[in-house]
Parts: sequence; structure tokens; C-alpha cells
Amino acid sequence: MPLLNVCSVQVRSDRLAVYEDGVRRIARRAAERRSDTRWHAQQVAFGSIGLIHFVSEHADWASLGKQGSPQDLILGLLGNRSGAKVNRDLIECVVDMNYTVSRDRPDLSYEPAPASQITPLSLVTVLRARPGGVEACEELIRNVAEAIPKADDPSRLHAYQTVIGDLRTYWTVRPIQRMDELDQMLPPQDLLIRAFGPVDGARRFRTGIDSLQHAERQMTVLRPELSHWS
Repeated sequence: MPLLNVCSVQVRSDRLAVYEDGVRRIARRAAERRSDTRWHAQQVAFGSIGLIHFVSEHADWASLGKQGSPQDLILGLLGNRSGAKVNRDLIECVVDMNYTVSRDRPDLSYEPAPASQITPLSLVTVLRARPGGVEACEELIRNVAEAIPKADDPSRLHAYQTVIGDLRTYWTVRPIQRMDELDQMLPPQDLLIRAFGPVDGARRFRTGIDSLQHAERQMTVLRPELSHWS
């Protein structure tokens, strides 16, 4: 079962440069040592400013278990003395940190061809279902994925379900190469209406949105210099 481990870090605005310098050093050392631990950094550009997601992909739980904690990774790459200092410096820059594990939900996704690379931009939507609203939340995501080809929309949609963290949370990713691609992508309500008609499409959207306790969309930017995935 493919898994995604996401470490979300809220960085103090006055310490962002210091934090990025530390992570950049870790990424360089990981590349030099050809570390097996892979991650890519996604920084929120529109949404919660100062939030960086470090995303790592794993084939199964056994693979995830071999990764270890970020602190262990830093000590292993930089040595105990230097690594401990970098750990302290990074912690002093952080307001909040959160770890989640999610599983891939291809049945709720629309991916006509395997993705060949990590795109420069991503449109990320986080959905938290109300108690008793999980089924309707999943149906909303499934309807949006089904509507994409019906409406001849250029989007791709990857859906994930949280399995460590808030268990009623789902999130979707629309990969984007350039910002102007958004001009051709319909928002979910318009997408459903175009695909299923004004009455049925509006009903599907209304039923799905009423099942949600929280819905938030962010635009993230890939930070290759803070990443190690190749």
C-alpha cells in the first residue's frame, strides 16, 4: 500500500532564512552521501505563509519504518556534534510541527498516465469530513475526479486519506507546471456542473460540501534546494 509521510513545519517569519540554510545543508550532505532517505520540500506560497511540507513516499509500512526520525537523519548525515547543533538551530526556528501518514486512494483520483516528475507547483486541497460525513466526502472527491475527463478539463487529481493523524481528513493534489494553467482549470463546483449538468452537478457539490467540517486550499511551490529525491 503506497504511503506518503508528510512533516509539516510552521517556521517563524524572522527565522525563515536560518531554517532554510540548515535544511539546505542537510540536503547537500544527503546528496553527497547518496542517502537512501528521499524527500521533497513544498513551501506554501498562497495560504499559510511560512509553512513547509517535507514529503516522502514509501511503498509500504516496512519501508516507512526504515526511515527513522528527522533528528536521526541529521545526526547520521552531519555527525553527533554538528548534527546536534543543527537540530537545535532548526528547532529554535519552528513554531509548530506535525507528522502525518496518508495512503494513496487511486479510486478517488484521476491520473490518466503515470506522473513522470514532481511539478514546480501544486494545488493542494485539505478536506476534513464531519462526524458521519466520510462517505459523502469520499463521494465528492470521486465525483470531481470523474468530472475531469467528462468536462475536458486539463487537471490531474491525486487523492490521499490520512491514516496517522486526523482520520477524517482527506487531501487532493492537482500538479501544475505553470501558474497560467489555473486559467484553464475549473473549480470543483463549476467542474461538476459542466460534467453532470446544472441540477445534478449542483446537487452533488452541495451534498459533498455540506459533509465537510473544514476545507482549505493551498498553492505550494517545490523547493529543490531543500529536497533530496534523486
